[in-house]
Amino acid sequence: MKTIIKRFPFTLAMLGVLTLAAFLTNTHSGQLSTAWLNRFGFAPTDLLVLDLWRLFTSAVVTSGGVVFWEALGMIIFAVGLTEWRTSSRRAALTFWGIHLLTMLIESLVIALPLHWAGINAGTLVALSRDVGPSAGYFGSLGLAVATLKKPWHWFIGGTIFTGLTVAMLTISGHSSLGMELSADLAHLLAFPLGWLSMRVARRTSAMN
Repeated sequence: MKTIIKRFPFTLAMLGVLTLAAFLTNTHSGQLSTAWLNRFGFAPTDLLVLDLWRLFTSAVVTSGGVVFWEALGMIIFAVGLTEWRTSSRRAALTFWGIHLLTMLIESLVIALPLHWAGINAGTLVALSRDVGPSAGYFGSLGLAVATLKKPWHWFIGGTIFTGLTVAMLTISGHSSLGMELSADLAHLLAFPLGWLSMRVARRTSAMN
């Protein structure tokens, strides 16, 4: 147990925070209520009123039920794999760095400009409040895959990215379409950003 704690401190810390948040919001067994979503969730329009703290709270709360357990599984797999193949510091920087970068790009570069241009998809994303650590763990997964040897990093990375693209293009229309669009767009951004962070780190090391 001491070896696991020493080797995976960030992964275990994230599991602890997500579990604590789940019990606080009762999402370990049920769905996140509208009140909790409005309290902790993030929407691109929050940036316009400088509610920046939502960028962090939204990442440690899930929509609840099965999604909560799926999030724990992905934290163990993706973040744990990143921490194992790189370091705890790198895992933490990747998870939070990619999460924040993804939210900012999705909001400032895509959703809000499209919303202001009167495009419906942009409005749906811009006004949809969402929660979940998926941008962080998909960014972590991107980095972990990038550390694999050729040709596996290309094959596995390409397969995952293709799957995320298909998911984005085949979204079904229902009442939570805005949240689904927001989540799938975040995944599609976060995975390649995590992948590219490996190359950035290598170039930085080479320059030093």
